Amino acid sequence: MNNSNDTVIIAHDYLCPWCWIGLFQAKRLKEEFPEIKQDWRGYELLPEALGPLPEYKPKPHDPNKPPSRLQLLAELDGIPIPSNRTIGVVRTHDALQSAEFVKERAPDLFDAFNEAVYRAFWERSEDISDRDVLEHIASGAGLDGARLRAEIEEKRYSSRIIGFDDDAYARDITHVPTFVFRGERCAEAPYSTIRLMAERFRAWYKTA
Repeated sequence: MNNSNDTVIIAHDYLCPWCWIGLFQAKRLKEEFPEIKQDWRGYELLPEALGPLPEYKPKPHDPNKPPSRLQLLAELDGIPIPSNRTIGVVRTHDALQSAEFVKERAPDLFDAFNEAVYRAFWERSEDISDRDVLEHIASGAGLDGARLRAEIEEKRYSSRIIGFDDDAYARDITHVPTFVFRGERCAEAPYSTIRLMAERFRAWYKTA
């Protein structure tokens, strides 16, 4: 378990487009504040308890439609949102389990694996609910893909995944990504806000 005195918790789900932006914000944060550790925690947006997945209906591009809040944030932080995607929403429980496997078995490879899962889903429209896909991503990141698959099939890490809505709300997580710096938190925020919180956090733990 990371020491909360020097660790930012990042609540996320691979399914969330805001978390795609959050991935690059977290990378930038690590570059600017390498002394602040990052602890990514899985918050599943669409657990099975919420019922069937919504049907995927791609929206045609409308050049006259004003940009959404998501698009404005992506533009502000210079993060491209992949277009021409061919996949809709999927279950992410096993992908989030896989992340917990990596945190426990090979923490030095977590960042590479985490980014690889995001890129597989958002850039290549791969179905990250498919265990074959997760095993392949793990192997490509230098992990034991077969062992990862076996352990997620056993649901070894299921208890670590927090589901929406009630369980997440009970932990004061109402949106993802949420960056939690000690008692402060921000969700779906521009990098400038995250950076300001990191500066305050760094000043606090150096004197704590």
